Amino acid sequence: MPTQMTPTPGRPSGGDPVRRLHVDYVKHYTTFAELRADSFAVVKVIAGEQVLGEIARLPTTVTSATVTKVLWGEVASATAIEIRQLGTAEMVGNMSKVLEPGAEYLVFLTPSTGADDAAPNRYLIAGDVGVYQLQGDQYVLRGGDVPPKGANSLPPKLQATSAEAIVIS
Repeated sequence: MPTQMTPTPGRPSGGDPVRRLHVDYVKHYTTFAELRADSFAVVKVIAGEQVLGEIARLPTTVTSATVTKVLWGEVASATAIEIRQLGTAEMVGNMSKVLEPGAEYLVFLTPSTGADDAAPNRYLIAGDVGVYQLQGDQYVLRGGDVPPKGANSLPPKLQATSAEAIVIS
């Protein structure tokens, strides 16, 4: 999982670099049932404050989140969790988009274990693909894990009124 530095397009050499992160995924998900099988919970959250860090020399973002509803499974805290993601908001690559403070999400979670910063209420986005951001009346896929030869197999958008039933059925 190397991090590359490349010049920003349209800037002379030596300008601000664009940080890129490319992740090789072990598993690709084609259904919500497959994603749920690798998850501990599916929740709705509102993203809050963020802390930047590193694990194994890779940049990470830990977002505090308020759980507004547990759709499936269980989380350590019924109201407050942390979600750790690879990368930062400024990075580009094939990983999930970093959660935006104040935005609402539907997230498939798995516990953060084995890392230097593992904690009982800290989670990862399952498969790095299980995250949808509420935009108007629909949830928009913000996950990474785009297969090398095509678009992600999960739906790019879900109607907010039916999203809950779709992801847990």
